[in-house]
Amino acid sequence: MSKILIEHADYVVTVDPERRIIRDGAVAIVGDRIAAVGKTDRIRPDYADAEVIDGRGKMVLPGLFDTHIHGAQQLGRGLGDNMYQRFFTHLWKIESEMDEGDALCAFRLCQLELIRAGVTCFADPGNYFPGIEAQAMKESGLRGIISRTALDVNRPGTPERFCETTAQALARSEEFVAEHHNTLNGRVKAWVSMRMAFGCSDDLLRGMGALARKHGAGIIGHACSSREPTVMANMKYGMGDVARLEQLGVLGPNMLLLHMAWLGMDEVMLVKERDVKVSIAPGSSFHQAMGNINRGKAPEMAGLGITLSLGSDAAMSGNFLDVMRNAYLMVGGYLEARMDPKTFTPEDAVEMMTIDGARSTLWENDLGSLEAGKQADVTVLDIMRPEWQPVHNPISNLVYCAHGGCADTVIVDGRVLMRDKKVLTLNEHDLYAEARERAAVLVKRAGLESSAVPRWPMA
Repeated sequence: MSKILIEHADYVVTVDPERRIIRDGAVAIVGDRIAAVGKTDRIRPDYADAEVIDGRGKMVLPGLFDTHIHGAQQLGRGLGDNMYQRFFTHLWKIESEMDEGDALCAFRLCQLELIRAGVTCFADPGNYFPGIEAQAMKESGLRGIISRTALDVNRPGTPERFCETTAQALARSEEFVAEHHNTLNGRVKAWVSMRMAFGCSDDLLRGMGALARKHGAGIIGHACSSREPTVMANMKYGMGDVARLEQLGVLGPNMLLLHMAWLGMDEVMLVKERDVKVSIAPGSSFHQAMGNINRGKAPEMAGLGITLSLGSDAAMSGNFLDVMRNAYLMVGGYLEARMDPKTFTPEDAVEMMTIDGARSTLWENDLGSLEAGKQADVTVLDIMRPEWQPVHNPISNLVYCAHGGCADTVIVDGRVLMRDKKVLTLNEHDLYAEARERAAVLVKRAGLESSAVPRWPMA
């Protein structure tokens, strides 16, 4: 059985129940589990035969979670910037024009970006190529939640290939969940996607709840995400997304809702009562002018003990996949909006990226902290960088100074996916070349060439 010993780390941030930070720390991995965590001089003698990773100048963390990404949109990065009504005109246009080769390339590129940002586990709220996403996960070694988009309220502008009846959406979702849930040695969870609450009929939402219960899966989707869908929900149903999900009997602890800014305190209390998990994507809101920091109630949710995690959204929404940058934006955004320097702390953000990410994805028993017996998902950061030095408070530097480019080594299930900043599971050079070629053809096929042109002249 393989053994890995990370030793002499400057800081081992355990996020264990005592929230210990260990200087000159070590983490021993045997097979796919963490075997020991502690001081190097105490751990090292028992693992003399292990492969050694030198932790000098490094910070060791539980594997980081990014609980909101859209892998299928990776080839459309930067399209639809600085404009209104992007969803149907750009985001779905790209997805609707993709073929399977484009999708595989997009998923590989997405997962490469996540690995390079130190992420070990992600959650994708839906696309129409989830089986191909699972194939990319088999190659990359990442852990995550994937789902097949289910929508049956087909608004004007919905691509024809996406139009489904309620029965079709449920049948195709169940087929996907049955085939992929708890596969790849448990690295893949196949959940039910409602993608957008306002795009789902009452019958579809009830069916999703039943499907998730039948298969022991979760439900993931966007809710209360911005002003327009919130107004639409209230006009059509006389209530917001959360109240509607509660009325339909779907709201529950197996649900991860995304953005969740445009809701009232009555709905916040429902989220608390039903133990619903929430993913915040500040970078996406800043980029799309969604108003989710000004309008959002994340501080109130946190004060009530609601589980909050962080997401990047998509290469066509937040435009970068870097949960550490989003941690800074979340903390700084709320400090600014509330004009209170104690609204969120760096420690709050680290919990959102680790243990609360695990809770949000229903993996808290096995992931989210560095403790003996948990699965060996580990992120190692290089802190011998100018933006890190000097280090007076390592947690403060992690949130206020660091970024995904600091990731040095990434381990999932005891397997090293990246070491010394070199990704071992995907061919970066060939992937970049393929992505450029495919993206150019895809943009042309989608008729979005004008959206890819800078406003300044390019010679």
